[in-house]
Amino acid sequence: MYVLILMKENVSMGVFRRSDGNILELSRDELVAIFEAARGHPAQLLIRILWETGMQVREAVALTVGDVDTVHRKIRIVNTREACLRRGEHRSNGKRGKPERDIALPSVLYYPLCRAVHGRCTDEFLFFSRDPYCPFNARTIEILVRQLGRRLRIDGLTASAFRDTFILHNLRNGTSRAPLQRHLGFLNRQPFKRYESYLGRGTLNADQMALSLEMRA
Repeated sequence: MYVLILMKENVSMGVFRRSDGNILELSRDELVAIFEAARGHPAQLLIRILWETGMQVREAVALTVGDVDTVHRKIRIVNTREACLRRGEHRSNGKRGKPERDIALPSVLYYPLCRAVHGRCTDEFLFFSRDPYCPFNARTIEILVRQLGRRLRIDGLTASAFRDTFILHNLRNGTSRAPLQRHLGFLNRQPFKRYESYLGRGTLNADQMALSLEMRA
């Protein structure tokens, strides 16, 4: 699977912090600032996972310790129904369900996640609030991200901006849509159209690969 790491120095982020409709792209400096602003908060690592993997907030908050495979360096994202049950919901509010999938564990997150899962039971939630002790939910993370956006004066910052940035970064640097579609759990390539419109492209060459891509098993 070919996926880029956003914090790499040797890849182009293109136009920084350009907003178009409901898409917001963040620069590397802004991502670093957000991470530093969240220092000391138990969701700091979760926020970084959002932009390093492109997963959705509701997928991230449903992660358990057992979903992180540090031996094979991959993260398991359960199907939509199972994720909802984990969060205490009886049914999905989404229009479409997503099947279970595995994504590559970014090397930049390997040691932080090793520390996060060390010595813990596999069925525990990976991320949780310390006071009161309970798993995070998507709404809690959205509120935190909006607060960080106001503190850093990043207009319109929401958790979806991390996913937007991840997708745009990969498309701009040559990742083909097929592996990116599998990584993100898209059922088809329709969601890419608005990102291609944002980038000013009608189509993308499915075989185009940039030299700076990092291959991860």
